[in-house]
Amino acid sequence: MITKVLLPKLGETMEEGAIGKWRVKEGDKVNKGDVLFEITTDKANFEYEALKGGYIRKILYKEGIVVPVLVPVAYTADSMSEPLPKEEPLPPAKPKEEQISSPAPVSAPISAPVVEPVFTPAPVVQAIFTADGRIFATPIAKRLAKEKGLDLLNIAGSGPNGRILERDILNYKPGTMKAAPAVTAAASLNMAKLKSNGGSKTSDLSQMRKIIADRLKKSKQEAPHFYLQLDVDMTELLKKRAELTAKGVAVSVNDFVIFASAVALREFPLMNSHFVNEKVVQFEDANVGVAVALENGLVVPVIKQANNKTVRAIAAEAKILAEKAKTGKLTAEDYSGGTFTISNMGMLGVDNFSAIINPPQVGILAVSAAKKQTVVINDAIAIRSIMKVTLSADHRVIDGAYAAKFLTRVKEVLEKYLFNI
Repeated sequence: MITKVLLPKLGETMEEGAIGKWRVKEGDKVNKGDVLFEITTDKANFEYEALKGGYIRKILYKEGIVVPVLVPVAYTADSMSEPLPKEEPLPPAKPKEEQISSPAPVSAPISAPVVEPVFTPAPVVQAIFTADGRIFATPIAKRLAKEKGLDLLNIAGSGPNGRILERDILNYKPGTMKAAPAVTAAASLNMAKLKSNGGSKTSDLSQMRKIIADRLKKSKQEAPHFYLQLDVDMTELLKKRAELTAKGVAVSVNDFVIFASAVALREFPLMNSHFVNEKVVQFEDANVGVAVALENGLVVPVIKQANNKTVRAIAAEAKILAEKAKTGKLTAEDYSGGTFTISNMGMLGVDNFSAIINPPQVGILAVSAAKKQTVVINDAIAIRSIMKVTLSADHRVIDGAYAAKFLTRVKEVLEKYLFNI
């Protein structure tokens, strides 16, 4: 029996993925649970495991090809003698570096057959630099290079626009670098101009940045944002946190904010919802997304059921997710299912900012730095640590008074230290 291996849909917004690396070849016998191939998305790399045992009868797409979700990428069979189905082919797919990402409409699973596309490997070039002088490489590639003691300057990149990928590190052999002199010279010339402030450099958006651009543009165009801001007196909380630190309990300010937000989300459930197809979908659990900045974009891993967790549990989970995000090891489960998002720029010293809602959510909380200010308490001047928080809300679902009550509850939990440590 011939079975289609479909490119899975790993998240709510995923519409396509690139074949990162095949772990098997045609004719191999595999068991259920064996890893067949790696999938690269705008957020992370994932491994696809066989759903049943059999033989790899046909691989339809080579490494580096971008494929729509739910499209067959291979055929497995109970034996190698079974004939392949005769089907009308889809248009040949392009290598990842030639793809232009655009939002695809949500539709029924694609069942159209495919044939093996013509694949031309991307030209290999010498290490390319970003506009700020850093080598253009993925976080995984940088980590592997460091572990192996390799200098990225000596490694050719086979990714989009010459970016160094994981496979470039794994396949690298000293003295075998293939450089394209014309590209190398152009890159060197651009860097010289940039350093002297005498020129400029134009580059394409990365796959991740394209997705971010599309989603946030859509959010600002479709969701009528309104903003509410409150000052939160963090003086007592910071004292309590210092006491916990002295006892060896490591929790960040953001961990407290996540806890406080989860409390408020349970009490104001409309904030804990999605707006989809003109309908409001409310959720029982507060799954709080935490924005993590990467070199080439932003990912939002999710603290699941934050409303049922202590501050310590939130802190431990947030630390693991942040590390996985920075090393490119997030799974689909790690960043899916968010019902509300927190963006904290306090550690960067930002005094105040407003964030764009992450659709289909209806709210996001922007958290700034806690700084000492003079305030009036009981008609007396005092020095307190004040942190500004700004709520962005979708006016299609949330009204001003409701949002104000939600934000006031977050402030109350933080100021009165109403925490389950």
